[in-house]
Amino acid sequence: MNAPYPLSAIVGQEDLKLALLLNAVSPEVGGVLVRGEKGTAKSTAVRALAKLLPPIEVVSGCPYSCDP
Repeated sequence: MNAPYPLSAIVGQEDLKLALLLNAVSPEVGGVLVRGEKGTAKSTAVRALAKLLPPIEVVSGCPYSCDP
């Protein structure tokens, strides 16, 4: 898979980017529901944000990426 598109390069989705960044900074937000028409950068934005975040430790073999 190619490197994800940079989050800062996504144009016209300022509310989506803000919601994702606020959720990353403050998990108390509880998540973000992303919806929209095909081709509106939903998956691209989420992948770009994931690339910005530090790796997390998970329990080996847990299908749900369980917290250790």
